[in-house]
Amino acid sequence: MHRLEEDVNKLEAPISCDPSGPKGTLAMGYELPDELILSGMVIAGEDMVVLDGYVVIENGIIKEVCEGRERGHFEGIICPAFVNAHTHVADSIAKDPPFMSLADLVGPSGLKHRILESASDERLVESMRLSISEMLNTGTCAFGDFREGGPHGVDLLIRALEGLEIRSRIFGRPLKDPEDIHPACWGVGLSSTRDYDRGFVEEVVRIARREGKRVAIHAGEAGRDDIEGALAIEPDILIHLSRAELSDLRSVADSGASVVVCPRSNLFTRAGLPDIKAMLSLEINVCVGTDNLMINSTSIFRDMELISKALVRDDRQVFMMCTINGARALGMDERLGSIDPGKEARVIVFDRRSSNLKGSLNPLASIVRRAEPSDIMLRI
Repeated sequence: MHRLEEDVNKLEAPISCDPSGPKGTLAMGYELPDELILSGMVIAGEDMVVLDGYVVIENGIIKEVCEGRERGHFEGIICPAFVNAHTHVADSIAKDPPFMSLADLVGPSGLKHRILESASDERLVESMRLSISEMLNTGTCAFGDFREGGPHGVDLLIRALEGLEIRSRIFGRPLKDPEDIHPACWGVGLSSTRDYDRGFVEEVVRIARREGKRVAIHAGEAGRDDIEGALAIEPDILIHLSRAELSDLRSVADSGASVVVCPRSNLFTRAGLPDIKAMLSLEINVCVGTDNLMINSTSIFRDMELISKALVRDDRQVFMMCTINGARALGMDERLGSIDPGKEARVIVFDRRSSNLKGSLNPLASIVRRAEPSDIMLRI
């Protein structure tokens, strides 16, 4: 056995965690009133327009978004909570492995799968629960997870989610029988088409469609040779496309599929960086995922800064990718992803007076480029 796997298997019993409080509580731990008024700079609507105003929340639902000053319970920069569109939360059982190739790390017989297969259920549940709690603590209100391990793996994630006020979309993965899709799954989440027999993939997709489930698949990460095959199954969501060329992206745009980019993951595996500017110019719904938690934290803040400074110099577009676009891809945009009347109040309030944010010339730019979880004064 690889030395790293031996070290992982020697870990002691799961560490107890103290997850974020339930919806309707402050980060500090006490309950919110039935009616709450938040005032300051509001990043409002699905177009993320910055206005000087206030938000009225009643029983966890946004009632009003208004311009003008109103004395509120909290004053700061008010924005929608993040949506992490692609994770592998169980991978957090073994963080920060040595640098290695994509195939050695996550291939069918790679380090990740060997560790997952040898781990106990208790350790897997605890590692997932800690990671989900960290998402909550860093401002994420919803996530989509590719869950390996067949129906049993999905059961473990459901256990990890118990009592945590976060929205989830589970993309299960059958092991050998294409019918083996857990009923709690919102969709199926496949690795590259090169990892399967073509007939198996087609049968999994047929069954998923019959049951009204979405189809998501990795493509264009190790190379572009699996993009055409991925598009042939008419997926709802494509993950990565870091190796995609413009002709591939035009085909993706024609398909209507959403794309989840994971640039921090691509940097680690040297899979190249996605051409997000081209994706946006083609009007593809682009969203962001923190991907493999062996190599990345769950913090969307790190992705926003990287994308804004290195790939897309458009802070509003980057913020949309991490909020409303992710909600659209996961079928949650009618409930969350933006500050609009009638939606759930999944909201973050940043402290404009923090040492990091004081002096900001542009609140939206400051959130995208420099904000940290420590700047959050309230999360709902």
